[in-house]
Amino acid sequence: MTAYPTPPLRGLIASAAAIVVAAALLVATPVSASTTASVATSGVGAAVQSASGSPSVDSSIRKAADMSQFRPGNIISDAVFFDRSTMNSGQIQAFLDSKVSVCRSSYACLKTYSQHTPNKAADAYCNGYSAGRSELASLIIAKVAQSCGINPQVLLTMLEKEQSLVTYAYPAPGRFTAAMGQGCPDTAGCDPAYAGFFYQVYGAARQMKIYAEGKWFTYYAPGKTWNIRYNPSVSCGSAPVFVENTATAALYYYTPYQPNRAALNDQYGLGDSCSAHGNRNFFRIFSDWFGSTQGPSSNLIRSSTTGEVFLVSAGTKHYVTNAADLSVLTVRVGSVLTVSPNYVASLPTGNRFIRLVRDARNGAVYLFQPDGTKHHFQTTALITRYGMSTEDYTPLSPLILDAYPTGRPVGDYFRSEDSGDYFKWENGQRRHIANQLAWQLERAKAKDYVAVFPAGNAAFPPVGRALLAPGTLVKEKSRDEVFIVGNGSELTHIPSWELSADAGITAYQPVANGTFAGYDRSSALAPLFTCGAKAYVVDGGKVSALASAAKTGAGPTLPASVCAVLPRTGKTLPDPVFVKSASSDPIYSLEKGTIRHVQSQQRLLEISGGKSPYTATWSNATIAAYAKGAPYLAEGSFVSFAGRGEVYRYTGKVLQHVQDWATLLRLGGGAVPPIQTLPESFRGSFTFGS
Repeated sequence: MTAYPTPPLRGLIASAAAIVVAAALLVATPVSASTTASVATSGVGAAVQSASGSPSVDSSIRKAADMSQFRPGNIISDAVFFDRSTMNSGQIQAFLDSKVSVCRSSYACLKTYSQHTPNKAADAYCNGYSAGRSELASLIIAKVAQSCGINPQVLLTMLEKEQSLVTYAYPAPGRFTAAMGQGCPDTAGCDPAYAGFFYQVYGAARQMKIYAEGKWFTYYAPGKTWNIRYNPSVSCGSAPVFVENTATAALYYYTPYQPNRAALNDQYGLGDSCSAHGNRNFFRIFSDWFGSTQGPSSNLIRSSTTGEVFLVSAGTKHYVTNAADLSVLTVRVGSVLTVSPNYVASLPTGNRFIRLVRDARNGAVYLFQPDGTKHHFQTTALITRYGMSTEDYTPLSPLILDAYPTGRPVGDYFRSEDSGDYFKWENGQRRHIANQLAWQLERAKAKDYVAVFPAGNAAFPPVGRALLAPGTLVKEKSRDEVFIVGNGSELTHIPSWELSADAGITAYQPVANGTFAGYDRSSALAPLFTCGAKAYVVDGGKVSALASAAKTGAGPTLPASVCAVLPRTGKTLPDPVFVKSASSDPIYSLEKGTIRHVQSQQRLLEISGGKSPYTATWSNATIAAYAKGAPYLAEGSFVSFAGRGEVYRYTGKVLQHVQDWATLLRLGGGAVPPIQTLPESFRGSFTFGS
């Protein structure tokens, strides 16, 4: 607390009278224990005299604090100082138990100390206190921290720096009477109104909130530069300090001295005759016990002997078991600080660090991600589906948790940390998103967030069919067959790229071998096919329906899931159907699984009922590959059949045998006319006349 009711140098406050009034109302009285050399080494293993003159030794000494990081203008961050949620009463009790193994016989040390506590009414600074009987010190500290909004780690640090109570195995009653130095000025005795452990802890925590208010105390106000002494002795001098934040200002109101260079260099000792140790000891003890006073930046520690790495949260160490987890931590928590094995051993051990973390403030569970974000699990089912347990998580202080920005909630899309392959959880299975085309289709559903899990968690859901993009083409890399992807469990084989383009399916991407496991690949696309009860024909990049399949035939049946992805023209074509290439003139009639070349406009009109018909468009390759039937011959054309010598003239819908060379020349106008040679198999398609 403050050593003087007025500042050490003139001109730093508006009036001394205002401070005197404030001091009378709010108990702004100094603490002698934190400023005198007799407790300079409090809590770190050096001899500290009790009332009887017997020394106390802290066996948990661990020289982890880095005094080069001490900043007189920012001794501790506001976020850390006012974080009431870092430890609950059980964690505080475990911490106290770790500091003193056995209290000396007939003595009550802090871990066993208890007392009846009174009711305290709520006010502008604390939320009051509900009386209890025989409450342990750990419970009192926890309840006061919650009521007044002070980090319980700060209260533990102050108890140690003021009276060595955390580590003392046989404290005299006077140490509890003035446990926090609250109401105990350097120049006078302690105020009896603050005598006793409860009143000390509650009074000091409340006083810190009064300081933080910035109404009554302004002479170390944050955001300004103040000359702060090195020692109660004016002759030891002072130095300007830019006070950066509220918590640091509160510490200077409580103990208005900064450590000189000798105190910082001799961080576990006395320094020199001008050294003051209160704020140095606060920084050192807090850093030794709880990590950085600035938050997560040095909450990762590595043992100097074993190399084991731990995350320190709320005074508990959590073993970091692998490099991937460490990378997730360093992106926000900061670099790893190498410390002594004694320091590591002195920290209570929690569970191993896993990326499933819990917010103690509201019970929310999050997944830490490699990019330094956290993502909420909105249901327990989401947690268990990846092989994790709602009972197995890393409890983190809000300070560490809040260092990770919150992203979108965990959903159905995920990948393993050791692979770039994406998966979707669906119907109790993990479905591999097999290629970029499939991911493009799913990306809008995923909202660009894919949860990254350790490999074991990503592999936990049972394997389902790979997820392919409906309406695209795929092939496994070591095989030649290409398939259309339906919107179900069927794939349809395509005989050629051209036919697939005729049907309007062109997007293509190969997939890994084995992707087709679980898919039915028994169907194949044809230019004419059936979906349900209706026949369709490919038509220039889409498919058109047929009014009837009486003449054309039905074609093979495709699965409904594949039919659903084929684009439609919206047309229904009459029977028979005519097809042609976009780049050439021949028109064909589609009949009973064959196409028949219609060789004249006259024959086309005859077949179509006298009207110029609509023609579906096929590629040249599809036309060339389709089975051919006998052509519709033009009137007066001449044909022969393979393997035979006879020549026939087509006339009046019949073939007439031209019996001699002279007749052929006469019919050809004195020259041999063009003669088509047709397959012998076509003979049955014609009627022969005389």
